[in-house]
Amino acid sequence: MMELLKYAERDDFATAARYLQLPAGENTDVMQLAREMRALRGRFEVEIALLSDDPKGTVEAGLPPGKVRAGEVKVGGATLDVILVRVDDPESGKIWLVSQETVARIPEFYALLQSEKPGLVDRLVPQALTNRRILAMSLAQWLGWLLSIPISWLLAWPFGFLFTVPKRVWSKLRRVPFQTVWDTPIEAPLRCIIAILLHSLFVFLLQPPLLYRLYYFRFMAALLAISLAWLVSRIADRGFGHVVNRTRTRSAGGESILIVMQRLTRILMLIIASLGALALLGINVTTTLAGLGIGGLAIALAAQKSLENIIGGVSLLMDKAVQVGDFCQIGGRVGTVEDIGLRSLKLRTLDQNLVVVPNGALAQMQFENMRSRRKLLINQIFSLRIETPAEQLRLVLARVQSMLDELPEIEPGTSRIRINKFDGAAFQLELFAYAKTTDWMAFTALRQDVVIKIAEIVEASGTQFAAPTQLNYQAGDLVAEPENNNVGILRMTGLKGNP
Repeated sequence: MMELLKYAERDDFATAARYLQLPAGENTDVMQLAREMRALRGRFEVEIALLSDDPKGTVEAGLPPGKVRAGEVKVGGATLDVILVRVDDPESGKIWLVSQETVARIPEFYALLQSEKPGLVDRLVPQALTNRRILAMSLAQWLGWLLSIPISWLLAWPFGFLFTVPKRVWSKLRRVPFQTVWDTPIEAPLRCIIAILLHSLFVFLLQPPLLYRLYYFRFMAALLAISLAWLVSRIADRGFGHVVNRTRTRSAGGESILIVMQRLTRILMLIIASLGALALLGINVTTTLAGLGIGGLAIALAAQKSLENIIGGVSLLMDKAVQVGDFCQIGGRVGTVEDIGLRSLKLRTLDQNLVVVPNGALAQMQFENMRSRRKLLINQIFSLRIETPAEQLRLVLARVQSMLDELPEIEPGTSRIRINKFDGAAFQLELFAYAKTTDWMAFTALRQDVVIKIAEIVEASGTQFAAPTQLNYQAGDLVAEPENNNVGILRMTGLKGNP
């Protein structure tokens, strides 16, 4: 059927006639038959896409084996079934032709077509547009096709409004706010779907050549599949958005997993839409998938790092080790996690730089998540001068411990201040206390307050903090210098002290 239509559209009637089974024993003008059959192409209702690719055909009800109903031709009130028959050709072997019964009635329907009165459109459209043809279509058909594109897009809005009438009435009865579909993210894909359907209807009414109609409707079906996938993806995004907001409101965690699932859903919808569009365009999807399998193996080998990052990101989210909004220290950089993708994690540092860390590298880096901490540690080390008397030292320790016990922001029972080290130059003290907060800003403010209070205690006790010091001693030689009274005096030379 495809080859018959193709040669007929090329005006190659001699080749097109070879696809017709001529009535036996009749002197028939095959070229004229092919011309008449092409003239009837606008009245063909042939489902070529539904025909079997099996060389033996399929068994249909009411037809003997070896015959298939491809469609029908309608002229006025008469209908002609287009029957294909499988014959044994001496030159080509087993082939399919348009049956004798169908070919014998082509002149009859051609005569009916010629006797029909012009329709309203034919009477209104100037003859200059209907008689002149470009690529087997009249100028009137080309003009109608071009005008149908903006008209379909404009008519999509009122049709979409009609779809929302029930919801509008329900919202009015319930006295709840109503939001039109054009104010939502699904507006664009829904309008595309309606416009594609209306445009396809207009093209069908224009009755272009059957071969053009077949290819064009395949293209429109592919666009429709892509638009439907777009619509489903937008609806899924809205659903994911509601769930993520609810999860954040309840502080239950897991929103990062939902965000990654949302992105995987988009990729899945893109793959499904692409495969569906290819199938509707007539491409063998099975062969394509086989080729993609081989190519995918090569890509997987060449993109091991990318796959490692994807698997690492999924594992990271499944383990709930980190989520968006967590305050973390990654590889020595401290900041807030802004996004967790399939390939990398984005960390906004305290100096507002954006650090991108591959997910696969997180397993090999020092990683600390501070969100799960119930308290934060204040650990400070300071030194008092070596000249500090023991009584003053005990006083400083007692006052600092009392200060820690009195602060409500400090966890009671775990705070302590101890002499950590005595190296002969200073008394080194270590402060250890837990702040009952997980907010980093509140923690830094509390740590500052504790340090200032310690400074006040040290100042009030009469001692001072020790500055970093180093004592170096260098031995000297003793030299005896005689005097006039014969009394020897020892003089030390070369002795230097550097505190």
